[in-house]
Amino acid sequence: MVDRAQLQRLAQEVEALRKRMDEINLRIEQVDTVLAEHAVTDAVLATLLSHDNGKTISTHLPIGSGVSLPYRHAGAEEGVALVDLGSGIFGERPWSDARTLTSERQSDIQHLRDELKVQADQTEASLAQAATSFNTLAEQMKQPSPPPALSTVEPAAPESDEEEVTPSAPSRRSRKRGMFGNDLTLDD
Repeated sequence: MVDRAQLQRLAQEVEALRKRMDEINLRIEQVDTVLAEHAVTDAVLATLLSHDNGKTISTHLPIGSGVSLPYRHAGAEEGVALVDLGSGIFGERPWSDARTLTSERQSDIQHLRDELKVQADQTEASLAQAATSFNTLAEQMKQPSPPPALSTVEPAAPESDEEEVTPSAPSRRSRKRGMFGNDLTLDD
């Protein structure tokens, strides 16, 4: 026989796995945003470096709200960029070094994304297994148990002249019923 506590435990497990899956997917979306930003940065640095080895170039730098500033680099050497070196420290680096740093970071972030994807796949498999177990147990619980075998022998009537006492109905604690009956759902 299926135990309601076991079914409740499975429902909680399914809900926890769903929350975990949502958290992982949110993290993957955040990592994808950072990866896209790094791809744009790499493309810009590659363009700057490809034009006469980065010696002379002019472009516009967007600063937001549809406004951009003109930028002109006209030097004998490759231009420099301010690069976040970590912990809020920025340093000037040549464009080629900035591109190398960006590529390394992009590789590290891609590795993180791959790990998150593995976690997502494992969580999804666990969720599917838990949901299947829950559904199976819920179906078993819904199946009516076979009625007890009825005896063909009737009990003998009491032979005393005393007043017959009718047994009262067995006292049961009344169970509060939900809006949809006794069926357990994943929300229970």
